[in-house]
Amino acid sequence: MLGLLKILILLGILLICTTLGILKAKSYDNRVIELKKVKNALEVLKSKIEFTYEPIRDIFEEISKIVYANQENIFEQTLQNMEQQNVTESWNQAVQKNINLNEEDKSTIQMFGKLLGKTDKSGQINEIKVTSKLLDTQIEKAEQEKQKNYKLFKTLGSVIGIGLCIILV
Repeated sequence: MLGLLKILILLGILLICTTLGILKAKSYDNRVIELKKVKNALEVLKSKIEFTYEPIRDIFEEISKIVYANQENIFEQTLQNMEQQNVTESWNQAVQKNINLNEEDKSTIQMFGKLLGKTDKSGQINEIKVTSKLLDTQIEKAEQEKQKNYKLFKTLGSVIGIGLCIILV
């Protein structure tokens, strides 16, 4: 009976460590996915600004439905924050809440928010183009980090779990 309990505890430790490694590895994947979604959303925003006269609220709602399939996202949070704050503050606050992005990603995306709704149509389009180019760089960096660290953390979680099990035996 005591041996069975010990085996179950060791399996639990191994499972927990492996899961933690996989979750850490997944964070690198989530960052790449989020950056690509933001870039895609900016392309939709650029098209909407260029060819329609819809207000920012309507465009953000549509982006939230199209790009994010009604999952929680920067655009939806910006809309919610706009009830109490201006567009720039709402955008910055929504970007800061995003857990999938690192600080460099957030500052790149927040730069776009400084001129959001404050310039004419061509200024908005140019700002989106600049931000898209910066996001391309961030996506490339994120993919390099993912390639470097994804397998490492998955393996490291399992190895630490096995190591703890060996120590406890």
